[in-house]
Amino acid sequence: MFQFDTLGQEIVEELSNLIQEQVILTDRRGFIQASTDPERINQFHEGALLSLREKKILHMTEKELDLLRGVRKGVVLPIVIEGEPIAVLGITGDPQHIHPQAQLILRVAELFIQDAMKRKQKEEKVRDLEFFVFDWLTATKKDDRFHERGAVLGIEVSLYTQVVVIEVMNTEDQFTIDEVDSFISNQNIHPDLKMIRWGQDKILMLLPDMNQEILKSELEYFLLSIKRRKKIIVAAGIGGTTGYSDLSKSFIQAERAANASKKLKRILFEHELRFELILQSIEESTRKEFIERTVAPLLDDQELLHNLQVWFNENQSMQNTAKKLHVHKNTLSYRLQKVEQLTGLSVSNVHDVLILYLGILLLDEMHETSIR
Repeated sequence: MFQFDTLGQEIVEELSNLIQEQVILTDRRGFIQASTDPERINQFHEGALLSLREKKILHMTEKELDLLRGVRKGVVLPIVIEGEPIAVLGITGDPQHIHPQAQLILRVAELFIQDAMKRKQKEEKVRDLEFFVFDWLTATKKDDRFHERGAVLGIEVSLYTQVVVIEVMNTEDQFTIDEVDSFISNQNIHPDLKMIRWGQDKILMLLPDMNQEILKSELEYFLLSIKRRKKIIVAAGIGGTTGYSDLSKSFIQAERAANASKKLKRILFEHELRFELILQSIEESTRKEFIERTVAPLLDDQELLHNLQVWFNENQSMQNTAKKLHVHKNTLSYRLQKVEQLTGLSVSNVHDVLILYLGILLLDEMHETSIR
């Protein structure tokens, strides 16, 4: 169905700029839905209705102005798409002057509408697929109707065993429908791969059973192509393989791996997660309480906090940390002693070091979340 409210006004303005005349667009009832003259919108145009019924171009001369309601001098042209008259284009002016351009103008309008209708159909198909996958990953019931919906969309659901989540590092970046369509056309991961947007900052891939080394290799190439084309960096997590009816498990795993991938800056299989698995299972209230009991005293001394972070990043090497911070080892030693005084935790005790490290990780994650 042609959308007058969105496309109609765009058409009349473009054509008016092209031919330097006033333009209207009516629906199949003859009512003006778009016009370069706002006062004419919703008025009845009897000439347009006649043009639609007869499926031919009509001239609105002085004679028609006296006989027909709502007309002005000019030409009306029925827009016919696939044999179906859907609207009428009206151009105000001298009919003899307009007529030589009429067919060209009509063809431009038809192409404009055909392109818009194809795009709308494509978007509807994409949304149907997105809704289906959403139901697939959230609903527990997989009955005959579920399989029938999949078949209508061209999906043999029993083939799919694994989910990959791709997520932008910067939430201001988004994926468009056209971009995802282009990605699908150019991917070499698997011929039966299904790809949809999940929100606007994530892409979900549904995959049949395949070699995991090939998956990782092809996915790396795919992410590189995204980076080159969109100039953005993305993270990627790969869930474990399951049956199609339990694909939600693979999805949850893939999301968890994608979240860890943002920090580690590489593609991650969910089974590779170890410490990150523990971190992600900690509730927010518990995280805040843990930070309060460990590294919170360092928040008022950002230099100390930064020194401790670098010390961990350098695997607790005094020499490498001092070099990185451009300070003497004795200065670093003094600062770490101050960390011990403020936190009550020793940097030479394995148990305390682990607690400090966990506090730093949780603090960093909370900071990154607030930025996002």
